[in-house]
Amino acid sequence: MNRVLEKYQNFSASTGHCTQLSENKETLCLEVDNLKKRISHLEKNNKEMIGEELDFLHYKDLRHLEKKLNLSVGKIRSKKDKIFLERIRSLKAKQRSLKEENDNFREKNGRTQVGRSHKEPNNNNESMDGVNREFERDGATQQHLRQTTLNL
Repeated sequence: MNRVLEKYQNFSASTGHCTQLSENKETLCLEVDNLKKRISHLEKNNKEMIGEELDFLHYKDLRHLEKKLNLSVGKIRSKKDKIFLERIRSLKAKQRSLKEENDNFREKNGRTQVGRSHKEPNNNNESMDGVNREFERDGATQQHLRQTTLNL
């Protein structure tokens, strides 16, 4: 008799598990159906946005779609303009920095010429050649000058 009761309890416990699985399965099936509908709706909207399958839309729907697209274009342009303005500000700051650096180089070059011109008054071209050679040897300066030229 105990064996029969144990079998009954085991069977009813396993049946309870099956009903729970069945309920989960139904819930998941409903969720899958809802997701399929949502995907279908999103695909339809996407096709409308890119101009496909417009044949079945009425005038009112087309006007609504046009308004949505114009709003989107406005947002895109606004974001693009913001990025351009930031880039312009950044480049202007870099330009100021490079101009200051250039002025410093010219000032240094002017001091070098003044110092050499007192020693060798007739060798202005030679002093400039010496400074130019000094800058040519400095690879970092050359690279910086190339970048400056490219950026301007």
